[in-house]
Amino acid sequence: MKHLSKRSFKLIIIDYLLFSVSYIIAMFIRFQFDFSEMIKYLSPVILFPLIMVGAFYFGGIYQYIWRFATLNELKPIFKSTLIGFLINIFLFEALRRYVTSFFILPFSVAATASLVGVVLVSISRIYWFSKYSKKDKKQTYGTKRIIIIGAGDAGTELLDEFERHPEEGKVVGFLDDDPEKIGRIIRGYPVLGTTSEVMRFVEKLNVNEVIIAIPSATSSQIKRIINYIDTTKVRLKTLPGILEILDNKLSLGFLRDVDISDLLGRKEIKVNLKEIKNYIKDKNILVTGAGGSIGSEICRQVLPMNPKTLFLLGKGENSIFDIKNELQEKFPDSNIEEIIADVSDENRIRHLFSKYKFDVVFHAAAHKHVPLMQKNPTEALKVNSLGTYYVAKVAREYGVERFVFISTDKAIKPTSIMGASKRLAEKIIKSISNSSKTNYGIVRFGNVLGSRGSVIPIFKEQIKKGGPVTVTHPKMKRYFMTIPEAVSLVLQCGQFAQNAEIYVLDMGEPINIDHLARDLIKLSGYIPDQDIKIVYTGVRPGEKLYEELFSKDEDFEKTKNERIFIAKSNNDILLEEDLEALIKQINKIIIEYDYNEMKNLFKQYIPDSNVIFSEII
Repeated sequence: MKHLSKRSFKLIIIDYLLFSVSYIIAMFIRFQFDFSEMIKYLSPVILFPLIMVGAFYFGGIYQYIWRFATLNELKPIFKSTLIGFLINIFLFEALRRYVTSFFILPFSVAATASLVGVVLVSISRIYWFSKYSKKDKKQTYGTKRIIIIGAGDAGTELLDEFERHPEEGKVVGFLDDDPEKIGRIIRGYPVLGTTSEVMRFVEKLNVNEVIIAIPSATSSQIKRIINYIDTTKVRLKTLPGILEILDNKLSLGFLRDVDISDLLGRKEIKVNLKEIKNYIKDKNILVTGAGGSIGSEICRQVLPMNPKTLFLLGKGENSIFDIKNELQEKFPDSNIEEIIADVSDENRIRHLFSKYKFDVVFHAAAHKHVPLMQKNPTEALKVNSLGTYYVAKVAREYGVERFVFISTDKAIKPTSIMGASKRLAEKIIKSISNSSKTNYGIVRFGNVLGSRGSVIPIFKEQIKKGGPVTVTHPKMKRYFMTIPEAVSLVLQCGQFAQNAEIYVLDMGEPINIDHLARDLIKLSGYIPDQDIKIVYTGVRPGEKLYEELFSKDEDFEKTKNERIFIAKSNNDILLEEDLEALIKQINKIIIEYDYNEMKNLFKQYIPDSNVIFSEII
């Protein structure tokens, strides 16, 4: 038997009495107060309401928490009443025929009693809801007062949720920029004014929290709204984008703090999952650099596509251990293998390819930190250039189906050693692919939010400590993309991969780093230059003020995916003997730490480079 609370038991008693009353009312109506007739049909007065209550019980009516109910919860009452009515008709007919004529239930009486009963029960529930919701509101309202920005469908759904959960706070009204909505009443709550008036109403109505309930809002719209709000005086929350809540019932669980990614002008990411799954499913997938920001996200998105085995390769044992545990917990039935290896160790790489017969390789292993690679240039060459050569060459030898290399926008007209080492890697892969059946692809994109070494976590940590926030230059701009966005497009590029084409991701408009820092300070509830200072430290060696996605000798063309372009150039392919000579030169530089030779190497193979050598360790 289902557990019943004291309130539910009370409702059972009340419902039994209400259906008893409804039966008596139905007889009065049917027999027009003729008591002599009524007495003949009095026997069902005990059994009829009992059966109705039983139908309610098994229909789950008493499991509802009526103080949180809406009109939708009245529907099961009507359904259970109909079932109870039918049971009564059949039961009393069977009793009359096969037991005794004492049990007679006229159809008209049963029908009328059921109708009257459902009305009385519904009224009781409305009363119950009103009584306890008022009680709860008295107990909980006043703890948090809320204004909802956006008086559309999402805003009204959010209002419903707060009505169902008054302990979460009290909505005092809406704000909307539609002039036809201003001054109107939505379910008892006023549309107070426009978003530009938000702080006036925050102060006037003692509001604690403002919620942006516009899932379709663009980044510029959100930014405009935020500019009206003093986050030092009121907490700011938002609903996620429309794609995140599509096909899901909106709930208070969707609410989150406004994040910096909301301000970055994100376009919708579309990929063909069927195409991606076709080259992943039942295949041996190798991800190098699997413990890194990009590599680990590749693993997260690949594993649900049912590869035969996913191989996690990395040099750092701790990061590989962590991602393996994370994936195994989420996908306990998947085949996952950890490999600790250095991509610049050719013998080790050759042994692994020979043993495991990889079908698809995502090569994400790299040294990415620009200032650190300026100090350690041979390590950049060793991992980013030479390591890529070994992995790509061995992949060709063992007939790997697809090979996807993760490059960077810093490879264009490189001014840093990291960027130059990645540009060399692009040339190496294009040259290897020239005589290979393996489908090679190169993916080039900019900064990703949340990656190791990204400015966002650095800024957050500096804000947490009370500042200052350090920005290299007030005019510094960068392209940004979230890690899941970038990886989704990387996987799509894997399906496109052929002839070592360079795929360039559309990253939107470049973001001013100074503006980014100020927005992040504001979202954290502080005033830039007042609560948290911003200090300009100067452009670091190897850094550019502006990043580029295409070099001057590259044309670009569209792909089937509007967010992916192909960079076309014929200057990157080396003959086999020239490629071997390049690799020998790189090895010599690494062994002898010959930085003058490294400069000559960059000038020879990357004519448009302007690499700065400084602070070498």
